[in-house]
Amino acid sequence: MAQPGRDATAPWGDIPSSSETSEVSSSPPQPIVLGGGSSGLSINSQMQGNMPTQLTPASGSTLTGQVGSIDSSTWTEQSVNNGKGSYLKGMGITCLFAFFILSVPMLTLAFYDGGAPRHHEELIVDWDEAGLNGTFQLDNAPMEPCTLSIENDNSYDDYYGAGAPDFFRVYARCGMDGELIQNKVHTKIKFREGQGEVIRAVFSNLTEEGAMFTIFPREYENPNDSVTLHLPSALQPEIGTQTFDANMAPLVFMVDTTNWTEPCPQTNELMIIDSNGFTSYDSSIDDSSTSCHLNYTDYHYEYTVFAGVDDKVNYSVSLFIPEINLALGQQNFDANMTPLIFPVYTNDWTTGCVMELNVESTNQGHDWFYPDYNEWSSPPMCSEMTYYDHYQINIGSIDAESGFGEIFLTEPLADGGNLTVSYDESYDDLWGDIIPCFGSLFSLALFVYWIVQIVRNFQAGQSSTGAGMLIGVIPGIPLSLISNFVLLLMMFGF
Repeated sequence: MAQPGRDATAPWGDIPSSSETSEVSSSPPQPIVLGGGSSGLSINSQMQGNMPTQLTPASGSTLTGQVGSIDSSTWTEQSVNNGKGSYLKGMGITCLFAFFILSVPMLTLAFYDGGAPRHHEELIVDWDEAGLNGTFQLDNAPMEPCTLSIENDNSYDDYYGAGAPDFFRVYARCGMDGELIQNKVHTKIKFREGQGEVIRAVFSNLTEEGAMFTIFPREYENPNDSVTLHLPSALQPEIGTQTFDANMAPLVFMVDTTNWTEPCPQTNELMIIDSNGFTSYDSSIDDSSTSCHLNYTDYHYEYTVFAGVDDKVNYSVSLFIPEINLALGQQNFDANMTPLIFPVYTNDWTTGCVMELNVESTNQGHDWFYPDYNEWSSPPMCSEMTYYDHYQINIGSIDAESGFGEIFLTEPLADGGNLTVSYDESYDDLWGDIIPCFGSLFSLALFVYWIVQIVRNFQAGQSSTGAGMLIGVIPGIPLSLISNFVLLLMMFGF
């Protein structure tokens, strides 16, 4: 191999001219000798002189040692193979993240018993002689506004429970200078059995060739109201139509029984169409083979409507039963505010207790009432149902800072004023309010870090691990919910 700047034919210097050939011989400088352990490695002094000062070895320095040989077969191409990761590994990472994302805020809230302390205590009221006006003092003031409630022994969580009109429940209204508001209940409507089972129609077989139906009027019917009869078993089903006179005398319908094989109708069904629609009646059949006498009866009930706190003289009330699409008419209160009675016949009622009653009152619009029933019985309806009207009145005030309150009643409490009070004590714990937020912030940070790890896995070529982390959301969330639920049960018993 040629040295840079040298001719290949004279590697150790320039070629001399022919005149100089005899005087100068081509002799290369002494080479660096690699020898055995004793001969060592020497550097020609001439070469040392030609070296830069920084590279010139010190006088007398010698490098000794051996240089081994390297087999050419060891110099083979090396390749790096990182792989694509594991789906199971990615799913496991996500499940672990999901567990901590859900458990940290839950445990933070469970361990932190923060907030204002709740007090439940007997309320001692200093009543006047009439038991109408009283004052009280809370034991733990100041209190948190809007958290106070006062109840007596007759209070029920269900406003519609039995004995609801006797309950006493008061709460402090927010933003109204500590007003004490009482929830009151007024009996608006009662559903009771009226005349019980009453006769609506009678069938009498007078002769072998004739018979008659006698129809008796109902309370909701008026003069000039018409009634139509149908006998489905007869060859001529329509018996006829008649109208009540001014005296509301019973209506008599004659029936030709010439073609009847039996003295009684072949079936005991009778259809009566009146102002309330149509009603199908069934009746027992007389066993006599020569005569027939049938009674078709109604089950007579009544809705009694009482005047409410907003009702006045001549105000009207209309009742409607949505479940069976039945209107019961309209009535007005008299000067004495006498309760209004709406009769109702329940023969074809198949819904059991009527759970909803729509009432329309003057200046009050429509309102829906739901019953409190003490007995579920038949036939044909619940025999006892009461519909309550709920309203509120202001009965006093309380000062949240001092805990001093006043109560003013229109009538004394039935139990002599044995009351209990519940309220939250006022507190100023900013740090305690912030602590529950840490759990949520920690979960948010974990979620962001989980997203970052997915991106890093894909960037590093760990596509299987990244995809596994995404797929792991499917089992991770339900498993985390179940495990956290079990953990809370074990730690707190809820």
